[in-house]
Amino acid sequence: MAISNRVGPPVTGDDFYGRVKELSQAHDYLRTNHSLVLSAPRRIGKSSFAKRLIEDQKALGWSCVYIDLEGVRTQEDFLKILINEFDKSGIWSEAATKVGGMANRLIEAIKGIGPVKFDFTHRESSENLYTSLFEVIDHSKDTLIVIDELTLFLNILDREEGRRESEFFLNWFRSLRQVTNSKIRWIFCGSVGLHNFTRSRSLSMTINDMVSFDFDALSNAEANGLVEALSEGEKIPIDQEIRNFILNKIEWYVPYFIQLLFTNIKDYPNSRKGITKEIVDDAYERLVRSDDLGTWGERLTEYNGQEPGAKIILKELSKSAEGLSRDQLFAIFSLNTGLSSYDADNQLSLILNMLEHDGYIMRAKGGIRCFRSSLLKQWWYYKFVE
Repeated sequence: MAISNRVGPPVTGDDFYGRVKELSQAHDYLRTNHSLVLSAPRRIGKSSFAKRLIEDQKALGWSCVYIDLEGVRTQEDFLKILINEFDKSGIWSEAATKVGGMANRLIEAIKGIGPVKFDFTHRESSENLYTSLFEVIDHSKDTLIVIDELTLFLNILDREEGRRESEFFLNWFRSLRQVTNSKIRWIFCGSVGLHNFTRSRSLSMTINDMVSFDFDALSNAEANGLVEALSEGEKIPIDQEIRNFILNKIEWYVPYFIQLLFTNIKDYPNSRKGITKEIVDDAYERLVRSDDLGTWGERLTEYNGQEPGAKIILKELSKSAEGLSRDQLFAIFSLNTGLSSYDADNQLSLILNMLEHDGYIMRAKGGIRCFRSSLLKQWWYYKFVE
């Protein structure tokens, strides 16, 4: 099976590879009327997975909506995207389409074609707006709504308008999920963990009705098959020995990492004459010194004030051959932050949980913390230590 190598954007159709077990489990949840939070480290393929679920549910006759909030910075922009995507999918109730009705005027105003304007600085006006939207969504037919990069948008609201706005949004989404006999299923996913966001703000109750759907890197068999499919797609011969060598270099079989390394391999001069271990080594070295993993550094800004502490931990772990115990990390963290023992201990626990959830680090035998990916570890060392 040959597939094209698409690095970065979500893959769809025949380019989606593997995840057979996870797809089956997710379909079971959706069929039994559960909503999901796709809980997985960044770049693991959450958006691609969600889009594949949409393809499958559309084939069953469901109405489906995909809303990507990356780059959305205001409530007005959020509402315009929401309205436009709901329009395309036809999930409005009869009240929303009644000409001259309040709901119809509301939708037209948000789309920028009506006379009504909204003042988001007043709580009552804002709440009335979202209450009206709540009332005009059709809950009577099977529907899947995917909200991608929700946490990025919530972080912007939290930073620019305060916690109250992000809390309001989370509670509004929860109220939509609580409608009696609703046939709408929701999926939240994104490159910054929603669980991290809610836990750090004591808002976990706003999503505790959703199933935390965990999935990790590919299995060895799936990763091997992905390299083989990519090599067939590019007509680059890679035998089993070299495929194993590639995967041993990566260690953690994130599709994005596999595709990045494969891109560096295929761009090597004369790659179509055959791939050697020397070519793989050179491609790997070029990758860990590139800017291709830059988002892993940039996204720490979403850590609600914990970015400096997270960087301290990652810097020390990138220098350690075997990893560090929590006691060792606590001593380093306390020294570098100047916090009291009590505050340092609490912040360290919070940051370690966030970094583990987002796939930067893992807890190894004996409680040792280390980078989950040797590729990411070396990149971090070259960028922030060497």
